[in-house]
Amino acid sequence: MDYYDELLQRLKDIDLIGQLGSLLGWDQEVMMPPRAAALRAEHLAWVSKEGHTRKTDPRMGELLDELEGREDLDEIQMANIRLARESYDKATRLPTEFVSEMAKHNSRALISWTEARKENDFSIFRNDLAKSIEFARKKADYLGYENLRYDALLDIYESGLTVSRLDPLFEGLRDKVAPLIKSVAERGRRPNVSWVTENSWEQEGQERLSQMVSESIGFDFDAGRRDASTHPFCGGPNPDDVRWTTRYSEHDPFGSLYGSMHETGHGTYEQGRPRELDFQPAGKANGLGIHESQSRLWENQIGRSLEFCHWSLPLWKEAFPEKMQDIDAEMLWRAVNVVEPSLIRVEADEATYNIHIMIRYEIEKLLISGDLEVDELPEKWDDMYEEYLGVRPTDNSSGVLQDIHWSMGAIGYFPTYTLGNLYSAQLLSAAREDLPEHDLQISRGDFSPLLDWMRRKVHGRGSILEPAKLIEEATGEAPSPEAFVDYLRDKVKRLYSV
Repeated sequence: MDYYDELLQRLKDIDLIGQLGSLLGWDQEVMMPPRAAALRAEHLAWVSKEGHTRKTDPRMGELLDELEGREDLDEIQMANIRLARESYDKATRLPTEFVSEMAKHNSRALISWTEARKENDFSIFRNDLAKSIEFARKKADYLGYENLRYDALLDIYESGLTVSRLDPLFEGLRDKVAPLIKSVAERGRRPNVSWVTENSWEQEGQERLSQMVSESIGFDFDAGRRDASTHPFCGGPNPDDVRWTTRYSEHDPFGSLYGSMHETGHGTYEQGRPRELDFQPAGKANGLGIHESQSRLWENQIGRSLEFCHWSLPLWKEAFPEKMQDIDAEMLWRAVNVVEPSLIRVEADEATYNIHIMIRYEIEKLLISGDLEVDELPEKWDDMYEEYLGVRPTDNSSGVLQDIHWSMGAIGYFPTYTLGNLYSAQLLSAAREDLPEHDLQISRGDFSPLLDWMRRKVHGRGSILEPAKLIEEATGEAPSPEAFVDYLRDKVKRLYSV
């Protein structure tokens, strides 16, 4: 067997183990009976340990050493070898027992977070969170870093991401976006959303609306499914089996719809991956920043556009005939684009969203460096929300317990949401140049031209290129915040005349 063929077979085995783990994780969040929690922790620990053992097999290193010097490799082969090397080097730095114990702990922490959030009691999650932070510190130390321990965690989710790259980015966004938020607040022209807040929105109607919109965008339900969970997410093992969730509130129909559109963006990306590269690293989605660009694109830049509201209004009226009788497309557009500080990240408007991310980013840096203790965390969270957004949580469920990420050990993940916002604006700007009838197509519910563009430029390219190079190839320019800032300024001007 050729060295490269042997490498692909080993990579396929590793990928299949990961796919089994993804199904177990999905079941844990969606369907698993509560008493199965301890057993599921054992399942996931075994899967994680088995995958890690195969990733760190010395034969993997031997194969890579043989292949890296060859000059007869094509673009895909070089990508697979590059990605396999990155994975191998990281995995061999992590002891197998450490990986197993961390997976077992994350499974337990997810359960305690779910209970803590439900009971609005941080103490239920406190010890597990403290242990998660210790695991994250040890993981960073094993992986290694040049400057800051937190850099090693950032690099897990976006290759090459560091504090030195992110700090100026957040500062720049804050300097350019904060004046917009302030101008809107001073203007004091909040749209009338009483038709939303004074009604009760039954779950059945929300489910029908979410399903119709997701199908129209292009999500293939023969290769996927929709469910409910405490925190919306998209998972599943393969483009033939993509699973996403949303959540419902009778007080807020927008949360379920835009959560569904967000996860549909993730889902269409997964379904659009290059099938000839199944089980290969080059066929995977290209980092979390790119993944978030797809979810934020459909959730916000399409879903909150006036054109989309024109198209979706009849669907709203079909799902909620009595409540939508006197509502027109512009009223809907203004209601889904209210700009004002709020407590919940997943419900935040586009102008304030990155401030939510910045707060989490700053807190994570403090936790990993040891400059913030776990017992100080809830108050620090509340203080930062008051300082940066002018609102203060009244309970932990709407404060420090609102996100699932830390319970899963995903420390360093949050900044990829902001990268996704920036990438999505840059991608849509480039797509518009190739799709001169884009606005008309969206107003008619013809989403296929834009989805096809993303299939060609992003989905079908897998991880053949590094994230920043993929953005440059797709748009003709290196990643930049300018397109997002321009988009946001234009939208706020149209909405609030500022």
